[in-house]
Amino acid sequence: MPDTVKRIYQEGHYIASHGYSHIYEQIYASPEAVLNEYNQCNDAIKNAIGVPEYNSHLFRFPGGLTGGKYAEIKSQAKDLLEQNEVLHVDWNALTGDAETNDLSIEFELSRLQQTTENKNSVIILMHDSPNKAVTADALPQIISYLREQGYEFKNFYEIIK
Repeated sequence: MPDTVKRIYQEGHYIASHGYSHIYEQIYASPEAVLNEYNQCNDAIKNAIGVPEYNSHLFRFPGGLTGGKYAEIKSQAKDLLEQNEVLHVDWNALTGDAETNDLSIEFELSRLQQTTENKNSVIILMHDSPNKAVTADALPQIISYLREQGYEFKNFYEIIK
């Protein structure tokens, strides 16, 4: 969806890489495959936004960095990414929109409250697929709740200078 990516970029949002294919066995075939996945996604972003020199220098491992059957490859890939000046980030809170097909705004707010409790800084995992429309519907209440808790919203342009 290059037009959507370009619009998001033009609105000032940070565009980073979560990989290109999201096919775990392909991504985690080797540390080099992870770097290739990052580069392929970064190239697609460059093409979409029309900025040939763009490089987000930021990657979120599909499935998260820690654990799972690809833990050793992920660990090695983390080092390889860092050698190529690519940082990694992972979520530490969630709305639970990947936990059930019976989503509701109340469920998402409850999971958010549980997973943000006692945290100074949060990166929230949320999904935007068509079957996750409840997440978009919940956003005004999620934002309101987080502001009430004293959180400020920043994008990675402000954080990783």
